[in-house]
Amino acid sequence: MAITYENNSATFNSVIYEDEVIQLRDFLQEKASQELTFDFKECDDIHLAILQLIMAYKKNYSCIYEFSDTKKIFEIVLKGFDTSENHCN
Repeated sequence: MAITYENNSATFNSVIYEDEVIQLRDFLQEKASQELTFDFKECDDIHLAILQLIMAYKKNYSCIYEFSDTKKIFEIVLKGFDTSENHCN
């Protein structure tokens, strides 16, 4: 798997495809209301479904993002996501 989980941290490696979405969803549900760390330092690209889960989590809970020095498109998307514009609740 390209996502590894340890305590309240998810580490993303290489390219993250949509087949990781169920395991990530389960991890997020298990950790609901806890502060999580999402480590993207070794990540090259992420499927949109994975980004949607992460942004949905950010809407309701606290999370920390860690990125590499090389800016990626998904980093711009995650940093630019404004939770006040998400009207899911």
